Amino acid sequence: MAEQEQLATLKQGVSFWNNWRLENSEIVPDLSETNLHRTDLREVNFGRVNLRGADLREANLRWANFSEARLDEANLSWADLREALLDKASLRDTILHGAKLIGANLSKADLRGAFLREAFLRDTILCEADLRWASLREVDIRWADLSGTDRRGGGANLRRANLRGADMRGINLRWADLSWALLDEAKLIGADLVGTNLSRAFLDGANLIGADFTGTDLSGAFLNRASLVGANLAETNMEGAFLRRANLRGVKNLSVKQLSKAATLYGAELDVDLGEELRKKHPALL
Repeated sequence: MAEQEQLATLKQGVSFWNNWRLENSEIVPDLSETNLHRTDLREVNFGRVNLRGADLREANLRWANFSEARLDEANLSWADLREALLDKASLRDTILHGAKLIGANLSKADLRGAFLREAFLRDTILCEADLRWASLREVDIRWADLSGTDRRGGGANLRRANLRGADMRGINLRWADLSWALLDEAKLIGADLVGTNLSRAFLDGANLIGADFTGTDLSGAFLNRASLVGANLAETNMEGAFLRRANLRGVKNLSVKQLSKAATLYGAELDVDLGEELRKKHPALL
């Protein structure tokens, strides 16, 4: 439970609270299970604060500092977190349904099991965030950054995340782990997927027009009915991939050798020359 003296300090206003934090930087406040429903806390300093299980539904938290804060199991449904700092915050099993996280910094945040359905994540920074088992179904995550610096550092961990139908146009997912993720019907138009792990991912009906798959692992991925028109598949691993009725017209850097390792290409749309060569060498795939 929350420390009542600290809660009383917060209730005196954001300015009073922030000054108290500056003067008492050695104290790690405990506001766990606090009811802050619909509270105006713009620019509040909640860095390192324990807010586990807190009720922050519909709270105004724009420009707030949650760096390294503990928000596990807190309820932030429909909260305004635009441009908030949440880097290295713990948000395990946190409810962020419909939350506005536009422009927020969630780099290296722990979002395992978080519920982000219908959240707004445009331009959000999620570099090296852990989103395993998180639900991001139907989120708006256009132009967000979930990248990593290189193959060793890695990008965001989205293994088994639910991103069905998500709007991810122009997103940066370099080196991210999306293995076994649910991405059916997702919009990944122009996405940067360089070095991304999409092995065994579900991408049925996904819009992947113009995406960059250079060095991406698509082994065992389900891409049935997906559109990859104009995508770059240089050095992409397609071993065991399912591409039934996928649209592969105008794909760049795609070879017969790559396609020969796919599980199936039944009914796939291919450029004429590539299709003819496949029919001669690997008719069973078609």
